[in-house]
Amino acid sequence: MSILPLLALVLSSPIAAQFTSVAGSVVRSKEWANRRGANKEEEFIGDVRYESAGTRLTSGWALFTHANRTWQARDAVFLRRTTADGTVFEARGQKARHEEESKQGFLEPAPGEHVLFTRTPPGLEPDHGESGRVSWKGESQVTFSSGVKVWGPRLELAADEAVYEKPLGRLTLNGGRPVLRKIEGEWTTALKADEIVATESPRRIEARGGVKGWLIFKDRDKLKEFAK
Repeated sequence: MSILPLLALVLSSPIAAQFTSVAGSVVRSKEWANRRGANKEEEFIGDVRYESAGTRLTSGWALFTHANRTWQARDAVFLRRTTADGTVFEARGQKARHEEESKQGFLEPAPGEHVLFTRTPPGLEPDHGESGRVSWKGESQVTFSSGVKVWGPRLELAADEAVYEKPLGRLTLNGGRPVLRKIEGEWTTALKADEIVATESPRRIEARGGVKGWLIFKDRDKLKEFAK
């Protein structure tokens, strides 16, 4: 009997697949296939769990390609990421891809469905949302495309696309006459325009193109300062 079929059975057995390490990460699955050679890959099948540097991913199937250090996952994909400032981002979809070197990736839903996500700042209640697709560039930028809606204690929004740039603290809404409602703070507003840009510092909202909406100040003195 050739040794190769025997090795294949051992490598793909549930016992060998209980725990393994890939590129500094911890991966668990029911089955594991390790393909060596020029195109080295590791395939994980059934109850896949991946953890590395503040990121956790679970799915029904995953593949790690060593040449370009890229992960692919599908089937009930759940992604949880804790950023450096303690903000927790969670998302659920059907198909995901992440490049370890560039830290770029995406999450897509099953046909006819949406990616569901939450964003929870440290010590605060979460914001909820849904989108046709979510993509990211490390922690610096997250893009919600193919339609996005967000609702929560801080704000509500709807647009064709929303881009959040963390280094700038800036959220840009485009397409489909986006709508933004700011709920908390010393002033509240609801706007509809061709483009809406909101920044965290200073706290500011800019709207361009056929702007409609309202602005309410809780403190009338603040309104006087704003009008100067």
